[in-house]
Amino acid sequence: MIVIPDVVKEFRHEIVVSIMVSGFLGGVMYPFRKIKEGWKNTQAKLDAVSVELTTQRTNCLTTLQRQGDAQIEILKDVSQTLRDMHLDQKELLGRVK
Repeated sequence: MIVIPDVVKEFRHEIVVSIMVSGFLGGVMYPFRKIKEGWKNTQAKLDAVSVELTTQRTNCLTTLQRQGDAQIEILKDVSQTLRDMHLDQKELLGRVK
């Protein structure tokens, strides 16, 4: 038979109760650990989405700014062309009269 020290014999009820309480507390804390883990995963996903949206917004604004400069040049050309057409029309109407 296994020889049990006198200390263990004397405190065997306390040892059993301590093991049972530890098991109970572990069982009670398990759902909270799972909830905390799920919360951390959700937060990580939201952070990733936030970074992606920030990147997309920055790219979009950069593209619009680049295209805006080109559009300004095109509008200047169109404006000059319309001004020239207006002057040509004035000349034509002046000759017709």
